[in-house]
Amino acid sequence: MNFLEKDLEQILWDAHFSRNIEELDKRGLYLNGRLKRQLNIGSYGVADLVSFEIGKKILGLNEFYSKEEFGDCTDSSINAIQVTVYEIKKDKIGISAFLQALRYVQGIKQYIKERQENNSFRKLISYEFKIVLIGKELDNTGSFCFIPDILNKVDFYTYKYGLDGITFQNESGYRISPSNFKFKK
Repeated sequence: MNFLEKDLEQILWDAHFSRNIEELDKRGLYLNGRLKRQLNIGSYGVADLVSFEIGKKILGLNEFYSKEEFGDCTDSSINAIQVTVYEIKKDKIGISAFLQALRYVQGIKQYIKERQENNSFRKLISYEFKIVLIGKELDNTGSFCFIPDILNKVDFYTYKYGLDGITFQNESGYRISPSNFKFKK
């Protein structure tokens, strides 16, 4: 069955707000935090979905929680927020989707910077950014498919829609085969 980006976006949105995120997780996609849909990022564009998870950053270890699990962002122990930009494509995930998500991340970073300069945001909070691209298939014809194995804050997912509903597959671990390495003995 073919459906549009907005249909997949609606499925994710509905799962999140019906508190069915555990079911989504069982189907292969982790989605948590405070979720915004069609987030307008000014001149940078409109992001499909963006989640905000609050948490603690202690000795390089990050723990992120949804607001319901952890409490209010005014809690002084909160010192980190993870922002995840979800870019959804009905067909193939490619370099243009990745660059589009990078533009959204840059826009959100700029927004935060300007709000901090106006003393509207707490300055002691560290912001971390993640990109998740979701599509029917992954462009693996070139080097694009290697990105998640090199950049740990980027994930690619493909989806399948079948008799049991929608399922997601994390896409990583691509290799060129045969590698044709020459080892000296």
